[in-house]
Amino acid sequence: MNWKDEIVKLVYVKQALAAIDASGLWPHHLPNMAADYEKIVQTENALGFKIDPGYSDFLQLADGWNGFYQTVDLFGTSDLAGNGKAQYAASILNAIDDAAISESGFQRQELFPIAATSQDKDIFAMAKPGSETPGAVVWFSGGMVAKFPNFGEFFLAMVDYNREEIEYFKGLGADNN
Repeated sequence: MNWKDEIVKLVYVKQALAAIDASGLWPHHLPNMAADYEKIVQTENALGFKIDPGYSDFLQLADGWNGFYQTVDLFGTSDLAGNGKAQYAASILNAIDDAAISESGFQRQELFPIAATSQDKDIFAMAKPGSETPGAVVWFSGGMVAKFPNFGEFFLAMVDYNREEIEYFKGLGADNN
């Protein structure tokens, strides 16, 4: 995947969304500055495993993204290494009932959070190395919402979800925005 092109596409989508979201319902941020290779290695050491190559490649261009989708923050290296966002997300992951975890095809210990919101119970978790499908991303919101085969497919789906938000705001019309 050409991450530079995909990140630029989402920046354009987020700018269009910000322009139409006159009431400021969602946060609209640009991605964080790139993480260098050393920061990735430090984060992997803190995690105790290697980050999926697709996600790692993304982090080397954008070290996280606040307001990535609605109020969901896509974690950067400092988040993954255990700051408050990751701790909160881990508590949400631990609170998801066993049936929803089982539905995902993973065991709880095979997953780690890569994105979450503090406004709701949405969390996105990635399968760790050694799982049956490492790098897969699962969206939970109480139960399982969706499963993506890899970080790239997850990212592309979130671009589409952001585009749907534009259509949502257009549907509201100027009177409601």
